[in-house]
Amino acid sequence: MSDKSNKEPEGNADTPSESNNGSSSVIHLQQMYRNWFLDYASYVILERAVPALEDGLKPVQRRILHSMRELEDGRYNKVANIIGNTMKYHPHGDASIGDAMVQLGQKELALDCQGNWGNILTGDSAAAPRYIEARLSKFGLEVIFNEKTTVWQNSYDGRNKEPVYLPVKFPLLLAQGAEGIAVGLACKILPHNFIELIDAAIGVLKGKKPHLYPDFPTGGMADFSNYNDGMKGGKINVRAKINILDHFFAN
Repeated sequence: MSDKSNKEPEGNADTPSESNNGSSSVIHLQQMYRNWFLDYASYVILERAVPALEDGLKPVQRRILHSMRELEDGRYNKVANIIGNTMKYHPHGDASIGDAMVQLGQKELALDCQGNWGNILTGDSAAAPRYIEARLSKFGLEVIFNEKTTVWQNSYDGRNKEPVYLPVKFPLLLAQGAEGIAVGLACKILPHNFIELIDAAIGVLKGKKPHLYPDFPTGGMADFSNYNDGMKGGKINVRAKINILDHFFAN
């Protein structure tokens, strides 16, 4: 007895197939790739590379801060432990979480760090996560979190709740800056001076229009005359200033 009647017909994306209502339909690979690529591009832009205007954070940064608030007891936590707890919310591996956390720590705003976190002046990298420690700074605890005004959503596996956005009371996006490359879109926001941002926020509350220019933590001199032209030719010329100490060359 033949078993051909039990086998499903083999098909491919370019051959007609019978739909539920009996009419034939054709699925073209070109259309499938177009739809899937748009979904992929949207995911990369919104979930990986570009910070949200609502709180100035990328998803991995938001999940790190939320995880640290979850662990907060006033003491330092090993970064390795923080990474492990954050993996409940961020499904892209421990390396991406660790790198993002080092960048947050080097900005010296939201995190209070202990140990070798690298040096932005020399380019030295941070120590391994099992050696360095961190906790939320007093500034971070004060301005980033408010459970009463936080909108929550399910984590990627549905087992936990994570914030859609954090109710930040300070323009973190301008203070920290941001850089990311997505699909068909790039983001580069330069850092700004902390005190100038506070003065500008007060000015906005008074109905004034502030004039803000970037300020680099590494110092230097810059020309911002074309700053507002964006990608259509906008550029900033930065120049370093070097002081030579004569006593180094005395002998």
